[in-house]
Amino acid sequence: MEQVIEQRRPPTFGDWSEPNQMLFDQQRYMGASMERALKQSYDRHEQWNRAHMYAHQEEMNNRYFDYHKRLMHDAWHAGQPVTSDPPIVDYSTLPPYDGSVTYPNPPLHHSQWVDPYTSMGTQQASQEGDQGGSSSGAFGFGEFSEMMTSIFGPPQPRYY
Repeated sequence: MEQVIEQRRPPTFGDWSEPNQMLFDQQRYMGASMERALKQSYDRHEQWNRAHMYAHQEEMNNRYFDYHKRLMHDAWHAGQPVTSDPPIVDYSTLPPYDGSVTYPNPPLHHSQWVDPYTSMGTQQASQEGDQGGSSSGAFGFGEFSEMMTSIFGPPQPRYY
């Protein structure tokens, strides 16, 4: 510790008065001891964290599992369909992607918050539904749902 204090002394240290030298040395000693205490504390915490790393990881995994079980339980109480695992997709049975799917462009308005049926009369919407057109509503979302169904299959219940 004395070596650390002596290394930190300025070149004009010998010209100072004795009380100033003692005060300077005392402050440097306190600073060095605080640095050493902080390093020891850091090393101790690092060692403790390494020793308990597995327990921390297990705790995070358990909290994640519990959170998703709670979500599934709430969805079940709300009457929503719940599956615990995602459905298995056999990619060998899917048709090959030939690039022929085109994304629809909304013809009237781009907002997702505007209801497409409010801009048209209900009779007009029902007539279009009777005609069997591929686009439903004013925005042509039927093409989008057909494209998503062709890529991912029919809609499945939510899973966690």
